[in-house]
Amino acid sequence: MKSVARVSAPLAAAAVALILLPGTAVAAESTPVIRAGTATAAAYSGKIQALSFGEVYFSGNAPFIGLVDTTCQYAQLRGGVNSNGTGGYVNYVQIDNNGSGGACPNNQGGTTTITTVNTNGSGTIYYDDDHANNRDTFLKLPGNQPGVKIKAVIEMPAVTTEPQTCYYGLTADTPTLEIDLYNPDNPNRPDPTLAQAQGSAQGQQFYLMPTETNDVYCPEAAAAFANVVVKGESVPNSGTYNQKLYATKAP
Repeated sequence: MKSVARVSAPLAAAAVALILLPGTAVAAESTPVIRAGTATAAAYSGKIQALSFGEVYFSGNAPFIGLVDTTCQYAQLRGGVNSNGTGGYVNYVQIDNNGSGGACPNNQGGTTTITTVNTNGSGTIYYDDDHANNRDTFLKLPGNQPGVKIKAVIEMPAVTTEPQTCYYGLTADTPTLEIDLYNPDNPNRPDPTLAQAQGSAQGQQFYLMPTETNDVYCPEAAAAFANVVVKGESVPNSGTYNQKLYATKAP
């Protein structure tokens, strides 16, 4: 179901977040220094926002149906991180079609409504010495985080008159996920016309939560595809995300 979204999650944790899995690279991990704007700027610890640009797409294979794909136009994740990459968390995730809660169209003639039940997820940012996927750093999200729960209500009128309610998260079956992160001057960032830190999810998966009651046509996993701009706050706790971010390797 390209329905737990093409971001691009996201944390939900951050997406949850914004909220990932296949194609995860084996990286040479180092401690980063997250900085307020440039490679020589002061270290930055504080709140962050990841805001999507382009489509956010989810895809999964549903029993008796095949692929269920959902395309959304908006995703936002909020959280925070320490300047050395530790203490990363997501506490707000929104995924919809218009930034105001609108349902997203799917390929089964209906819509998918995505809401976050819990966004208590955590992760760590590392500097990638090997620069896999041309990234500078990456967010590592461990699996088996029951505090991450996303609800998808999928309407498929061509298949059933009953909306299908599905719960996805970082379950015990979820391997550690990696989300690629790019500096504002990385020529290989998803949108080179945007001089901001960016992140990319390209097929990482959320799995059905076995502890929840899921309907029969729920895809067992939902792969997420999305690109996001990542910013911090120039004024701490202001709720205004206007601080450019940059990551270097710690000395």
